[in-house]
Amino acid sequence: MRASSFTSIALAFLSFRLVAGHGALTQVKGANGVNAAGFGIIASTPRTGSSPNPFEQDTSVIRDNAIKTGKTDVCGSTKAGGNNDVATQLAAAETAGLPSMDASGTVNMVLHQVNQDGAGPYTCEISTDGTGANFVKMDVTQNVPGFLSLSTAKATDFNLVATAPAGTTCSGGSTGTACLVRCRNNALAGPFGGCVAVTDASGGTTGTTATTNSTVNAVTGGSAPAGKRPIKSRIVGRALNYWV
Repeated sequence: MRASSFTSIALAFLSFRLVAGHGALTQVKGANGVNAAGFGIIASTPRTGSSPNPFEQDTSVIRDNAIKTGKTDVCGSTKAGGNNDVATQLAAAETAGLPSMDASGTVNMVLHQVNQDGAGPYTCEISTDGTGANFVKMDVTQNVPGFLSLSTAKATDFNLVATAPAGTTCSGGSTGTACLVRCRNNALAGPFGGCVAVTDASGGTTGTTATTNSTVNAVTGGSAPAGKRPIKSRIVGRALNYWV
């Protein structure tokens, strides 16, 4: 009886994960004052809802198998735009202006959680030549709340902060100053996340204050809906101090 009940709960949990999903890396905030959108982000996508259409249209799905078989590039694909072609997106990012890491190699990003399966934790990697051929793990110092890529947060922006290894120097793109950062969770229906282009602390345009377009499309930037508050959930909220 107990085993049967456990199986039912497990199946319900799995079903919940399969029908709900998506988190998009919408923005990167440069230490040089340049802000830019994630690869594949569409500026006109509303950030106020959690249903698949239209709120998930520019969320990147980044699957290792799809990358290995050549179905997508290393930054995955979106429903609206298809494959996130790294060369095309990186060139657009350079034209718009690259946000920079700070002197410690820290990259400040915004992860928009559309619905349940876009939760954390997220892992981040950096490719210093901007191609994604070789990624190096970054230290995520501020993560998106969640347990096994699941929470009840929806239509909510979270800060996602990651630091590159000491001595990281960007050498990619046409200018030889670009790095590629990729972040994703481990959602069963995903992984979800995205890519952004940055430069190291010695590159970029210091003092630029306008929000720039790092991809073919610019981010509008949503805000967290009212009513969210930290709680101590009986499930995992006690550890995470957030709705799950």
